[in-house]
Amino acid sequence: MRMVKVEWADVTGTGFSPQGRDSGDVGPEYWAAAEALLHDDLSQPPEGLRRTGDHPVWTLRRVPVGNAKTWCFVVQGRRGPYGVAGACRFGFAPPGMDAYESWKRGVLEVAEPSDPPAEEPPPGLLSVVLGGVLLGQRVIPIARPPADTAWVIRRALGIVPETEARRWSWSTCLLQPPGAGSPRVVAGRWPDDFHEWEPDLGRAVRQTFAGGAVTPQQVAAYLDDPAAEKSFERLVVRAAQGRPHPGRRRGDMSLIELIRQGRGTALPVRQEEVLEMLGGRHGREELVRGRHLDKVRKAAAEQPEQARRILTEMPGIESALERELLAGLIQAQDRTDQNPLGLPTGRDPGSDVWLARLADLLMTVCTPDERREHAQHWWRSRRPWKSSLDLVSAREWLLSAGLLVSDAPELFPIRTDVIVSELRRHHQVTAAARDELRLCRVPVQLIREIAGELPPLPLETTEDLIRSLSGGDHRTAAELRDLINRPPVAVPVPERSAETADAGGWSRTNTLAVAAVAVVTLAAMVVILILAPDPKPADPGPRTPSPAATSPSPPTQIEREPPRNPPGQS
Repeated sequence: MRMVKVEWADVTGTGFSPQGRDSGDVGPEYWAAAEALLHDDLSQPPEGLRRTGDHPVWTLRRVPVGNAKTWCFVVQGRRGPYGVAGACRFGFAPPGMDAYESWKRGVLEVAEPSDPPAEEPPPGLLSVVLGGVLLGQRVIPIARPPADTAWVIRRALGIVPETEARRWSWSTCLLQPPGAGSPRVVAGRWPDDFHEWEPDLGRAVRQTFAGGAVTPQQVAAYLDDPAAEKSFERLVVRAAQGRPHPGRRRGDMSLIELIRQGRGTALPVRQEEVLEMLGGRHGREELVRGRHLDKVRKAAAEQPEQARRILTEMPGIESALERELLAGLIQAQDRTDQNPLGLPTGRDPGSDVWLARLADLLMTVCTPDERREHAQHWWRSRRPWKSSLDLVSAREWLLSAGLLVSDAPELFPIRTDVIVSELRRHHQVTAAARDELRLCRVPVQLIREIAGELPPLPLETTEDLIRSLSGGDHRTAAELRDLINRPPVAVPVPERSAETADAGGWSRTNTLAVAAVAVVTLAAMVVILILAPDPKPADPGPRTPSPAATSPSPPTQIEREPPRNPPGQS
């Protein structure tokens, strides 16, 4: 479940006010709980603080919401993403979520992205915090600026039992002295620029920490047991390594009981602790020193998104850990149809930052043969590259990862349609066409495939095309020139007369010949019609001849029956 978020800000110039309250998306009990914090000490940043800038001002406090209590992660800021008037954001944890998880969730869901400290704070700060909790100190100071304090609080909350964590308000930086709602406080110091802008308020906040930090001597006197002191030190080391203690969630567990339980041997590293340990220098050192690299590989295979984030955000991570994280990511890629390695595809080009880091890792960790085998497997298994379009999208990344066209031509398909269409449209070798031509390993075969589709090209374009494909090889250039300039094979046609009259090839002589044939044919038909005898009437059958018919008569011209008058005429 995600946190329930509400915010006060001035985004329209109408004043500092609740944003989206009327939408009804968030219950009124959350708005009421946030408003109570605003009226206490977690209010709009003071006007004197010109900007909070890179200082994360975060607070985690247990607050009542309706009839129950839950953790609330509060972010205060001015200028930048928070606006000129500043903003207060409140993220309420789901029921049952402990302080450690609530802090992590708040950083991800409520706060703006914040870079970790360039150098990890000394583990002694964790001894101050855990010792202050152990002795029940009302105000526990962390003498570091907000970014360092955020690191300390996160690791301390991984050790402090939940029942004790609820007794304190955990803040990277107090913008004003604690109010009535925060009886106990763990907080970092003001940055120097805050003191410069608001010196009076800075002095008032500094007075809050006048009691100072708990000392190692005070802790030793309180424990009064060398074995317990050793156990306390192990908890401090465990916290610095980013290893949350599994006993912190028990409702009946206190810190002193946690210490007494650990007086024996140190607890071994558990699989679920690995990713958190990778987030800090002390944790990484323990993973390497304690030979837990197999757990690192397994963690990356099971949670590839977090492994990618660690590799992206920590470019200086130890090489042994880099190697195992990459191996785990490759394992994850090889056993799923998804894309846990974040490779570029036709649908998703991927993150430029991550792909540059991945290419660098492959170049550093893998041999050329290993890189080629991995890429060929991702293509042949169709995980994640399922089509030539995916390979085209991954082309530049493959080259950046050290893959060569000559070593794995199947990974670099040539789009002949692009070459032909670019030459047809522009009549020159464009950048798009050249990108395809540079992948060609058998130029003569390519030209044979596309020669029939190429238009007549200017001489300079033809020579540019030949240069792009031949790579300076004179024999190949000559063969390509012959293929491109060779006329296409055509079906033989009769030779045209010199008197060709139009583009269709029809001549004047042909026209006269046809006319003469037509005249002769027409004359012949007229003669036939004149000389042809009348057809005999059909024989009606035998009949008695008349006397006239039997008398002889001299031969005469053929007689024609006179025309009959139409009806009504005599």
